[in-house]
Amino acid sequence: MTSEAATVGKRAPGRPRSDATQRAIMDATIELVGSENYPDVTIEKIAARAKVGKQSIYRWWPTKADLVLDTFTLHSLKAMPPVIQTADAFADLEQDIARHFTFMSAPLVSKGLRSLIAEAQYDPEFRRKLYENVHRVRCEALRRAFRHGIALGQIREDIDFDALAHMIHGAFWYRFLSGTVYKSDAEYAKNIVALLRPGIATGSANHH
Repeated sequence: MTSEAATVGKRAPGRPRSDATQRAIMDATIELVGSENYPDVTIEKIAARAKVGKQSIYRWWPTKADLVLDTFTLHSLKAMPPVIQTADAFADLEQDIARHFTFMSAPLVSKGLRSLIAEAQYDPEFRRKLYENVHRVRCEALRRAFRHGIALGQIREDIDFDALAHMIHGAFWYRFLSGTVYKSDAEYAKNIVALLRPGIATGSANHH
C-alpha cells in the first residue's frame, strides 16, 4: 500500500478495504486510461465501469492521478516477477532492463504513464509521489543488480550506483518521451549494457 493510499484510508475508520472492490476499480482504471484520452477519464466513469459508488473511490484515493498512480504501482508494476539472479550479473542486468522496457512500452501502461508524467510537471507533491512509487523503486531494483555483480566480483565496488541507475533510466526516458522512432526493446537493453560494461566491470569481467 502506498503512503498516500494509507493516509486516505485512515479517513474512514471501521470500514476495511475490500480487495475485490479495489481490484474492480483498478481494472476499470486500466481499461479506461488505455482506451480514452486521459483528460476524458473521470472518477464518475471509473465508478460506473467498476460498478461502485464514487465515494468508494474517494475513500481510498483523493484524486484521479493518485488512483492511476496506485493502479500502476500496485496492480501492474509489482505484478512483474523478480529477476532470478544467476552467475552472470551482466546478463541479469540486461534481462532486467529489457523486461522493464517491455513493460513500460506496453500500450496500456505507456499511455497512463505519459499522463502521470504530465500531471507531475504541474504538481510538486504529486511529482514526489511519482518519484517515490516509480523512479526510486526502479533505482533500487538496479542497485540490487549492481550489488549482485559486486558480490560476484564482476562489477567494480567504486561505481556511483545512483549515477549508473540514472544513466540507464535516462536511456529509456529519452526514447519514451522524445518522439523518436527508435524503440526501447531487448536489443536496446543489450546495447546499453555493452556500452556500460567497459566502465563498470572489473578487469576479469571485462572480457565476454
